[in-house]
Amino acid sequence: MAYQHMKNQDLDPKESGAHNPYRILLQKLTGASSQRPRLKSAVNVWRKTVRREIDAIVKAQQLPPAQRAAHRDRTAREMFAKLSVEERAQWTEQAKEEHEEALEVWKGETSGEVSTTPEDRQR
Repeated sequence: MAYQHMKNQDLDPKESGAHNPYRILLQKLTGASSQRPRLKSAVNVWRKTVRREIDAIVKAQQLPPAQRAAHRDRTAREMFAKLSVEERAQWTEQAKEEHEEALEVWKGETSGEVSTTPEDRQR
């Protein structure tokens, strides 16, 4: 029997992991706690907005695949460091706001009643 690649490339993170409604229910029934959302760094929030520019710089370097992620991270941090102090402060505030929103969603999922609406059950 030939080896089959078991990894599913089409997994939706909303359907697996911490957002799975069955996992939330199991955690409520067993008393186990789910991980609360972590505060992202300002550079990681900012880099989502300039992903294409960062990828273009990394692609131009023609690095081996194993080195691309580290170079992409280094490039993003260097570009972020060149921003003005005010811009960096804005991105820090944006990261805090996103974290607070994620915490509210997490608290609602972990402490509220289990939804019985069909839309929520089909997530």
